Amino acid sequence: MTWDLEGVGTASQSVEGVEEAAKWLVDSTERSRRAFDTEWEWRRLMDSAVRLREVMLDEGRRTLERGVPWEAMDEGVKVRLAPRGA
Repeated sequence: MTWDLEGVGTASQSVEGVEEAAKWLVDSTERSRRAFDTEWEWRRLMDSAVRLREVMLDEGRRTLERGVPWEAMDEGVKVRLAPRGA
């Protein structure tokens, strides 16, 4: 899994499944709070991460089950999931 948070940076993590990837995304976004000067900027990013988590658990999971990488973006959050070895 690779994710990019606008105003924060990019990170990657090997995970066992889509549920774990979704948890990493939200946890990472929560930790990014200190990078923002205002609450509304961080809240906007967090809202995007929560929306994207729901898409990951549905569309992302179905795509990965077919063995195909999946990518999505919601405002300032971008996520890429790839099956192991892809």
